[in-house]
Amino acid sequence: MWIFILVLLPAIVEEMFALNDFLSKPLDFLVKWKASGAFDGRIKFAILSFLYLAPLIILWTALASLVHRRQATAPTTQYQSPNDYDSMIADLIESIPDRAISADLKADKVNRLFDALLDDVSNLFHLNKMDVRIVLVTNDRGGRQRLTSWRWGRETTTDQDRIDLKAIGILLETAQTYPTWEQAKEKFPHSDSDTLLFFRNRGELLKLGCLIAITQPVDLESRIEEWGQIVYPFTMLGHMDKLVRFVVNYR
Repeated sequence: MWIFILVLLPAIVEEMFALNDFLSKPLDFLVKWKASGAFDGRIKFAILSFLYLAPLIILWTALASLVHRRQATAPTTQYQSPNDYDSMIADLIESIPDRAISADLKADKVNRLFDALLDDVSNLFHLNKMDVRIVLVTNDRGGRQRLTSWRWGRETTTDQDRIDLKAIGILLETAQTYPTWEQAKEKFPHSDSDTLLFFRNRGELLKLGCLIAITQPVDLESRIEEWGQIVYPFTMLGHMDKLVRFVVNYR
């Protein structure tokens, strides 16, 4: 089969050369066309522009498509947090029962920990910090969830707090340690956030949780593994009873 094709190929190419005169006729016509008026001139200009630009447009489209395919198939750069959360949390847990350390200094350690988390969330999902709100969540004595006064990032309102509490109740129904919720505005159209991230202590009873509310959709699917690695150390916080009491009682 291949031998047959190789034998015929030179003859086929030779016959194609005979088409040169036929293919050149439109160009000869354009060369000889003397535009007699403004209308004819515009038509000739449009035809010539198309003949010159069409190959460039095709080439540009092909190159753009190739670049897009390479970007789509390229592996996503792994995000590495610059924060040593294990050390920060260990320092916080050690400080909480120490009576020689003031409550304000302990609160500063809590703030530094969650300011670092705010930075990581913003960098991981390529967000402005004001697109993110972080709030700590506990249970009241009746076992109902309540938002604490510990807030970082975007400000909130009383109405938004009510929406956040309803969303947290739904997230907790999943029984996951760090559930996520994309397109949350479909359920809560008046909310200021479309993506909700949540993490809490392991176990059935919520002792300390954290809601992260993001104004817009994010590429959560490609970053879910890195997200899990970042928040994993935080899931230990709710098991530290003295830390939970400090968070609840500090004003």
